[in-house]
Amino acid sequence: MAFPRPANFPYKEVFYFDGEIALIKGRYKDSDRDSIGMRWMVGESDLGYPSTFGNAMWMVVPDKLAQYILEGIFRDLEKQRKFVSDFQEFMDSLDFIRTE
Repeated sequence: MAFPRPANFPYKEVFYFDGEIALIKGRYKDSDRDSIGMRWMVGESDLGYPSTFGNAMWMVVPDKLAQYILEGIFRDLEKQRKFVSDFQEFMDSLDFIRTE
């Protein structure tokens, strides 16, 4: 699976992918801090969602929602662990979002 690498949202690795939803931690545009990015890899087109002008993109997840998502994965880690492709990046993202 190829994940987008837009210049306006650089990130280290996709740390979670369950076959449909992918999560990253990166720095969107000129922000002074990291954010959690999310995208659906399935959708109405081969690009998934979101996409703009024929280019696959990442959506910045608001911190409170990102916390709910990451905490939910963590609470169900026994089942979700197989979808966490970079465990250290997942834990770093969870620690980051808990302090925001």
